[in-house]
Amino acid sequence: MQAFKAEPATAPVSGAAPMISSRAALLIGSLLQAEKLPFEVMAERLSPERYQLKQFHGSGLQQLLDKFTQPGQAPDKAEVGQLIKGFAQSVADQLEHFQLMHDATPTKTGPHANEDRATLAVSQTAVGEYAGRASKAIGEGLSKGIVSLDDHIAALDVSLQSAEEGAKDALHANRQALVDAKTTLVGLHADFVKSPEAKRLASVAAHTQLDTVVSDLVTARNSVGGWKGAGPVVAAAVPQFMSSMTHLGYVRLSTSDKLREEVPETSSDASMLKAAITGMVAGIAHETVNSVVKPVFQAALQKTGLNERLNMVPLKAIDTNSVIPDPFELKSEHGELIRKTPEEIAQDKAFVKGERAVLNQKKVQGSSTHPVGELMAYSAFGGSQAVRQMLNDLHQINGQTLSARALASGFGGAVSASSQTLLQLKSTYVDPAERKIPVVTPDRAETELKKDLDKGMDLREASVRTTFYSKAISGIQSSALTSALPPVTAQPEGARGTLSAGNILRNMALAAKGSISYLSTRYANQSVTAEAKALKDAGMGGATPMLDRTETALNNIRHPNRASLPHTFQPSTLSGIPRAMASAYHMGRGALQLPTQIAVDTVRVLADGALNGVSSARAALTPAKPPEARGSVDELRNTAPTPPSSPTVQRPAPSVPFDDEQLRALEEGLLAPR
Repeated sequence: MQAFKAEPATAPVSGAAPMISSRAALLIGSLLQAEKLPFEVMAERLSPERYQLKQFHGSGLQQLLDKFTQPGQAPDKAEVGQLIKGFAQSVADQLEHFQLMHDATPTKTGPHANEDRATLAVSQTAVGEYAGRASKAIGEGLSKGIVSLDDHIAALDVSLQSAEEGAKDALHANRQALVDAKTTLVGLHADFVKSPEAKRLASVAAHTQLDTVVSDLVTARNSVGGWKGAGPVVAAAVPQFMSSMTHLGYVRLSTSDKLREEVPETSSDASMLKAAITGMVAGIAHETVNSVVKPVFQAALQKTGLNERLNMVPLKAIDTNSVIPDPFELKSEHGELIRKTPEEIAQDKAFVKGERAVLNQKKVQGSSTHPVGELMAYSAFGGSQAVRQMLNDLHQINGQTLSARALASGFGGAVSASSQTLLQLKSTYVDPAERKIPVVTPDRAETELKKDLDKGMDLREASVRTTFYSKAISGIQSSALTSALPPVTAQPEGARGTLSAGNILRNMALAAKGSISYLSTRYANQSVTAEAKALKDAGMGGATPMLDRTETALNNIRHPNRASLPHTFQPSTLSGIPRAMASAYHMGRGALQLPTQIAVDTVRVLADGALNGVSSARAALTPAKPPEARGSVDELRNTAPTPPSSPTVQRPAPSVPFDDEQLRALEEGLLAPR
């Protein structure tokens, strides 16, 4: 303690830059071990002159926001916006200072090393909890201000009901002033939530909570470790077996068999007709079955409790930004807290971008949109059909029946989902601090069956309709490619014995190739939505919004080496040869995507135009309602975000549930094995 007190609080030369103490974190941790108090209390108790915390409660910003509840006293929006920006920057600077203070604590060895590490961990946890509160204080303060205005407006409405005529004008004026103030405050809240300052606060809080987040992720991952991993494997394999057996097997093959009987001609027109009908039916069935079977199966597991008793839970990808936050804007230089130069910040951001790319690659490698995951799927589906054909040719089973072929498809789906799930469970990311972080964790969140079904089946949503267009049209292309393959060699009628070994091997290869040729277009096109989003996020897409899916396919052909695509190897690995092979793979996928997505974009634009025309006509024919002079209190309340009922410690979640974009990836398959 004496050594800490003897340290200079500011830089000896400049006298302005704060000094980062390498002793403070351990001292605060020791105080916290002796007395359970919030970090901010202990920091000020240790050194009030050094650590005067930026508290929202009682600040000038809060006092200014309180004026919004006084009719006619609402401050200028621009003035408040600047004050919010400045306050957020000062809080973020102080949080970075505290984290750099913890990072500066020397790693000790010797008999007391474990005790020091435990003490430092206590302080680190406490500063993370404080950062969670401080980073959200501004947003919560704005939300509470909006709710307070709602209460004042409601009180005025009550007063208006019993007010005398002479007093109503003043009350109406006050009410309108509060409504205007609320509009301003709602705008300030919306602007702040999207601001760089809010993003920085969240990122700094993530830095302070990183140890806790990683520990929680590892604990969650270990809950399905070892033999317990059988639960997620079964949870992935069973619905995939049912889905593949249904849409790839019974629906597609029964449709194809029926058309072969009804349209026996072998002309190119007849073949195209059969491919079009089979592919469209199978494509629609694919999306329908997947959108129903998986949510229903998961809901059934939760209803019976098997999800917890047997660990039969799906997996979800971790949130990349929670484990790789944006870099700090401040740094420690010879113990001084100074701001980084623009060049240093740019360099740090480039490093973070690269690390996030590595993690994101690991998150998707166990899916059918990554070269590794796709190879697993091809091996599983192709292998199951090859085995079926071999057993048929060896007269062990009648492998040409509808059920035999459908069961082989289902078995291929189960093996594919199982192998991809096992890969995901074993995948980890090692960060620069040598922390080994799992890329997926079990998703134990309660399902909402109706909501989950709507996300895949609600045709009122444009994204859902587009998915069906893509599945139907890619099904046509898949069926056309498969129908172009030669037939397998059959034993002449009445002949005895078995086919030659050469013919058996040829038939096995054709059976496997038929499955792979059908799936290749499917897998290429199911990833277009995610690739289009990644392309736009990288600043390379969005030039033609009406043809964004076609644009993605073209970019896969023209720029297959771009960072936004999944790659297994870095450009420098083995002289770039594996990366060149991956680029060729992406070019091939682009070639498969292009004709399909041109058709999808065309159908989408025409269909949306027709639907918009119908909506416009309906609106034009609907009698207009007379405008209301004043909005109701309930309507005003609906515009305000609801703050938490009480202050809580909030930290970035170690993993996040699928959002709408990812749930849309029943089409992409990026975050759940297919």
